[in-house]
Amino acid sequence: MHTFHAALLAAHIAVGTVAIFVFWLPIFTRKGSPIHVKAGRIYAWTMYAVSATAIVMSTAVLLDPVGVRFPDRNLEMSRAFAVAEGNRMFALFLLMLGILVLSALRHGLLALRERRGERVLNRPGHRALLISLGVLGVAVGVVGFQNEEILLMVFAALSISGSIGMLRESWQRKLTPREALIAHFNGLIGTGIGAYTALFAFGGREFLSSLLSGQWQVIPWITPAIVGTIIVARMKRQYPERSPA
Repeated sequence: MHTFHAALLAAHIAVGTVAIFVFWLPIFTRKGSPIHVKAGRIYAWTMYAVSATAIVMSTAVLLDPVGVRFPDRNLEMSRAFAVAEGNRMFALFLLMLGILVLSALRHGLLALRERRGERVLNRPGHRALLISLGVLGVAVGVVGFQNEEILLMVFAALSISGSIGMLRESWQRKLTPREALIAHFNGLIGTGIGAYTALFAFGGREFLSSLLSGQWQVIPWITPAIVGTIIVARMKRQYPERSPA
């Protein structure tokens, strides 16, 4: 299990690195242009790979919380229990983030098809994915509350609200072209927020911890969400309510 997890982690980092750079091309290029479409496709496939590897890795840790970290399993009983509990809590959190990214990515891509007149957001499989996100959000929120982990509770709330918002859009009879476009922006930029949050909070954790101390360590977690919210707000202003389709 340790070797399998390590191989997946290497693949996760590789495709994630591509994704965080490609992410900006669709944002700053003209919407609908060949560059925007091609870069968007590359970004979508890399983020599918990122979310898939995250989900599989998290599931592996939940099933074998000690073996993925300590392949020789040469641990005292008390230490093994502590490691298992901590790893399972963290793996549940990462599983939720993986499902969150996958849900937002799929919802954002399906929204484009809704804009072309197709009715695809109401598919049972997609709704089941969104419901699973909400269920995981509740579970992570409970675990975060029990262990007094504020970050778990914050991201659990984001997952629950995201699940409810996307489910609400899936139950609408039909999204207007502008609503579908906003859903596309929200979904794809939401995946970027997740990717950069993982980069700053996990990948660069050791480096940033040497620069930030105490409560300031929360900055890497919230910065991507703030930047992403600003980008979405600016894009919404480019497409006012009465703008041409």
